[in-house]
Amino acid sequence: HRTRASSGPMFSGAKPGADADGPDAQISDLFGRLASACEDQSHKRALKVCEDLLKLTPGDFDASHAKVVALIELGRYADAVAFLEEGDAQLRVKLSFELAYALYRSNRLTDALAKLDEIGNGDGDDDDDDESKKYAASQLKAQLLYRVGRSGESVSLYNDLFTRFPTKTKECSSSAVNLIAALVAAGCSDKILQALKKIGTTPKASFELAFNVACGLLVSGEFHDATQYLQLAKTLGESTLHDEGLSGDEIKHELAPIDAQLAFCEAELGRTELATDLYKKVLSLNGSDAATNAVCVTNLAVLVGPRGEGGTELMKKVEKLTDGEGNVSQNVSTLSSIAATKKTLVHNRAVALVHGNRLEMVKASLESVTQICGGYVAAALEVAVASRERRPKDAFVSLENALKDAVAAGDKLSQRDALLTIAQLHATSGEFGQAVESLKKAGDTDADGLKTSPAFVATIAALFDLAGDSASADSALDEMLARVGTHTTGVPCSATLRAADRSLRRGRPIEALVAYEKLVTTSGITEEEAQTAIAGVVKAAAAGGDLQKAETFSKNLVAMKAWHDKLDPDLLEESLPASVVQRSKELLIKEGSRFSKRKNDATGVDGNSKAESRKRKKKKVLLPKGFDPEKTNNPLPDPERWLPKRERSYFKGKKKKLAVRGAQGAAHMTGDLKLKEFSGGAGGGDVDGISKTKPGGLDPSIAEKLLGKGKGKKKKGGKR
Repeated sequence: HRTRASSGPMFSGAKPGADADGPDAQISDLFGRLASACEDQSHKRALKVCEDLLKLTPGDFDASHAKVVALIELGRYADAVAFLEEGDAQLRVKLSFELAYALYRSNRLTDALAKLDEIGNGDGDDDDDDESKKYAASQLKAQLLYRVGRSGESVSLYNDLFTRFPTKTKECSSSAVNLIAALVAAGCSDKILQALKKIGTTPKASFELAFNVACGLLVSGEFHDATQYLQLAKTLGESTLHDEGLSGDEIKHELAPIDAQLAFCEAELGRTELATDLYKKVLSLNGSDAATNAVCVTNLAVLVGPRGEGGTELMKKVEKLTDGEGNVSQNVSTLSSIAATKKTLVHNRAVALVHGNRLEMVKASLESVTQICGGYVAAALEVAVASRERRPKDAFVSLENALKDAVAAGDKLSQRDALLTIAQLHATSGEFGQAVESLKKAGDTDADGLKTSPAFVATIAALFDLAGDSASADSALDEMLARVGTHTTGVPCSATLRAADRSLRRGRPIEALVAYEKLVTTSGITEEEAQTAIAGVVKAAAAGGDLQKAETFSKNLVAMKAWHDKLDPDLLEESLPASVVQRSKELLIKEGSRFSKRKNDATGVDGNSKAESRKRKKKKVLLPKGFDPEKTNNPLPDPERWLPKRERSYFKGKKKKLAVRGAQGAAHMTGDLKLKEFSGGAGGGDVDGISKTKPGGLDPSIAEKLLGKGKGKKKKGGKR
């Protein structure tokens, strides 16, 4: 270790009395350059200088410390860990906090916690330095405890920090943010306001703090209040990040988690279309925050479903978020700190595998699903696999085993879910009576007031109808109708209308009239439901003899008549459901049928119309130098003048003589010869049916030529 003059500052340059050209002078010069790089926050340059220093003075603590800090500042956490682990033990002890932080950022959380336990055991240079190390180590340990899922311990440690180091902790803005996050993860959302009051801050202090408070409200189910705090966080975030000099796109990326939580609130409030648009908006940013993207993909897959628009691709992405052993992917490891979030990821992966028909992978992951999500979830997956493999008996066996385990554990919710799934299997198999019995057993568990739920009663009535037991269906609906006589809270409008219609058909107009009138005065129902209820009042009043009331309410049906006149019954019969139309659009695009010319009237999609062709830009015509196109007497030059003549469009080539093929002597015959050839006479042909040639033979001139053939010619002599 090099000794440095006590009067000089750190990295101050040459030692007193050092040779200007000696190694000490070179080392001192490098330390001076290192000090300059650190002041300028030039970490790459500092790292290069540290490497040069360690070549000259191996093991120098100051150079090693500066190198570790530079690697951490450059985000090379794994390299920092490797450098410290390869060094000597004394260096690791002195730089234990830096090593713990690098391990934490390298996602080696358990090793980082073990290293933090060593801090504080050694002696510091002074009390202030020792206190600073303990405070920094406690801050890091609290964050690590939160990351590994020990949120309760993290909350206790943060409270201890606010007690032991009140000034430092309050000055650190992230301390309050991390404390609220730990409270939310620990399930103590009801203590958030008390904690904020204790540390003397409000959600308006920063957009991160407002965001965490909104997350606590989400866990508590207060979605309207959570939406307001999320809007506050977004407003504060835009203002803060704009003041820091970030561009518009960078601000959108930073605030993407807020938009994701807003989408979740909209979905929980029933506004699924708005939630879907928000999720797609966040995913379209292609941000670097893998955790936010994973949340958006998972929630959007639930909203869209496997058969919705882009559902298949979303399911494939959900499968990659966890593995078969229930471990969260490395890039989204921050999501594993909250048990409920990890449970959702593991469960959704298994469901995505079922929809993808990868049943063997589902079977392989059942053990981890049981450990993380519980026995009923695993049983439900076994039922799904058995149903797809045409093994209904095995499905019932799995559910019966899950039901027994839930009864033994006294878990009412798991009992209810198992019985409901058994009822669904019976209904699917056409065993409606057994389905009703399973539903009644599920209602007897009295989990979340299931037995008095209007949806539960309506389902039982529908199953009775399918089983052919109309009297039992009427009895179930009568019980619900009796409750409607006193209040309508929680009873679906459709169920009430159905019960009132049945009462009217069975000759009990007074009971039906009471139910209809209650619906008319109920707020929050649609216009169509309100008009249907008014029509029911008119029918029930007329059936009960109260014609005056029937006439009074009938005046409110004008809007219904106007709405009815706009409908075309024939068109409604020919139209397809919205899901079929959407699916047909996807198939038309996939198969390329949009390029044909016939329009599909049923879907309303011009699936066979030719896509608009891209307009090609016309190339600018190159004109000769000095050419004036304005002069009318000067024609435009040939656009193909650059091509060889044989390649131009108007080139026809040289004319060749026609090669006539046929018998020898058949070509190049004059008209007279043609006539003589066919007629045999000198005149060539017959006139008025009378031949011009002599009846006895050929023309004398021709005969003479034929007889004189060969005269004066010598034969070729052959070789002997």
